[in-house]
Amino acid sequence: MLAAIRSAAVLGIDAYDVTVEVDVAYGLPNWLIVGLPANSVKESRERVSAALINAGFAVPSRRITVNLAPADIKKDGTAFDLPMALGVLVGSGVLTPEAVQHCLVVGELGLDASIRPVRGALSIARRLAASPRASASTLVLPPANVAEAALVTSLRLAAPTSLGELVEWLQRGVLPEPQVTRRIVPNDDLLDLSDVAGQEGAKRALAIAAAGSHGIVLVGPPGAGKTMLARRLPTILPALTDAEAIEVTAVHSVAGVLDPAAGAVTRRPFRAPHHSTSTAGLVGGGSTPRPGEVSLAHHGVLFLDELLEFPRSVLESLRQPMENGYVTIARVAASLRFPARFALAAAMNPCPCGHAGDPNHPCICPIADVAKYRARLSGPLADRIDLHVHVPPVALALLAARDTGADSATIRTRVEAARARQRARYAKDDACNARAPGRWLETHGGLESSARQLLTSAGENLHLSARAFHRVLRVARTIADLDGETRVGTLQVAEALGYRPRGVNAEAGVTRAFA
Repeated sequence: MLAAIRSAAVLGIDAYDVTVEVDVAYGLPNWLIVGLPANSVKESRERVSAALINAGFAVPSRRITVNLAPADIKKDGTAFDLPMALGVLVGSGVLTPEAVQHCLVVGELGLDASIRPVRGALSIARRLAASPRASASTLVLPPANVAEAALVTSLRLAAPTSLGELVEWLQRGVLPEPQVTRRIVPNDDLLDLSDVAGQEGAKRALAIAAAGSHGIVLVGPPGAGKTMLARRLPTILPALTDAEAIEVTAVHSVAGVLDPAAGAVTRRPFRAPHHSTSTAGLVGGGSTPRPGEVSLAHHGVLFLDELLEFPRSVLESLRQPMENGYVTIARVAASLRFPARFALAAAMNPCPCGHAGDPNHPCICPIADVAKYRARLSGPLADRIDLHVHVPPVALALLAARDTGADSATIRTRVEAARARQRARYAKDDACNARAPGRWLETHGGLESSARQLLTSAGENLHLSARAFHRVLRVARTIADLDGETRVGTLQVAEALGYRPRGVNAEAGVTRAFA
């Protein structure tokens, strides 16, 4: 007898329909799974057989053929366990075909017949909701995936805890709606910009970076507070919008790092990979491509501490996602796109010993070693980072001072006001100056004629590239938004120019000359 169970699989961060066809025929007892299954799918026959037996059902002593259609796309993961088990039960007469015709089923089976979570449940739910059969369909999925799938409010869900429970529901023709409970993730990190003594210039630069979603690199000697500052950048970013939260949750779900109890990502991601991270780990990849750190930082912050300790080849892989906002991973079978619209924050020492520009500790590095060290950050990549900020050592007297400047909440209020001005200007909910077309800003960005002359003159004297010219303009527009100005004047342009790397050639592509 032939059974067909609707299911789905994830490719990139999107889902596609899969039909699990199960044929239970006379012949020597055997399992055969076809349709380009990966090893994790081939192993399903052992899990499904044990789950059926432990749930009280007999595994038919017949030839069982499972086809995963479409058969020309490689199938990976464990989400086909549950539809395979239902197909065997329909093929052996335990269930009728009508009982499962309006269900889309995903789930991993334990040997005890329990139903375990799978990756990409939110992507599958979005796919089903967009299909013409959505109104007449029920998504059957593991209980641990209910919270994320429930973000798609138009779907009917069913979340049995075991295979036996699901079969009982299908035999009765009733699929009860699950209770959706989400654990609120407390904001217990206690990080605040007021923790950082001094460094008002760096705090100002962080506020600009947050207001316009600009990349920033903090350069200074060890112990100056670069890492402290960068780790507090998320505390001054505006909250995720609903649309952004769904996008971030989908990426984390596909990557398998989503907290099932929370169900959705409610805070902007902050990813801080170690400098030993590979290129595939940073931008994504693998034989079955998965999102990398740049995609896990989507709509959040990617923090690279000790920037120049990363291999140059790894850093160069950032150029395309920083420019485009996504990563394209090409394989023979398919070309996948992962979103990667992140704000880059980085921290680095100015030289191998770390004390170049420190008046209290003279640098002991040979000039050749300094040039080699700084050359790890190429000119094209440095050109894509909007804010290069020198972080000087903090005087010990400031550490005991009570007045530590504005706290994160105060700065976040100003950042949110600046983002509101950008949304109104570009008429888009996720708009920010860092992604604004440079030519459009020249015409419609409120640039005063005197500011234009200063920018043009400075661009010629500093030998700015066309990309750097427009990036300065974007930063100046953000400074004006942060300060509540409708026009971009010479003061904003001058401040923006101060954040460009200067005093070095394009090949070195490094930090600003230290005053």
